[in-house]
Amino acid sequence: MAIIRIVYLGVDRETYVTMAAMLDIDRRHPLGLIMHGAGEVEGTMQVAQMWDSEEYARRFDEELLKPVLQAVNAPLDAEITAFELEHLVTP
Repeated sequence: MAIIRIVYLGVDRETYVTMAAMLDIDRRHPLGLIMHGAGEVEGTMQVAQMWDSEEYARRFDEELLKPVLQAVNAPLDAEITAFELEHLVTP
């Protein structure tokens, strides 16, 4: 079953927009990504993701996200909460 991850990146909207453009996941979907959403909470961006597995999420973090974080001088130690889904409804 899929997993949900809530990611606190510790970056502002401008940095997130730059990172999103570099990653271009809107058109170049990472393997295993089911859903990605982001929103600003108290001046910092938080991300909600759904992945086919934790392995796909880790691979994305290491191979794609980490180099982008380094390029924009963003923190590499995001706070991540992940849990396996037991029930999912997609109308």
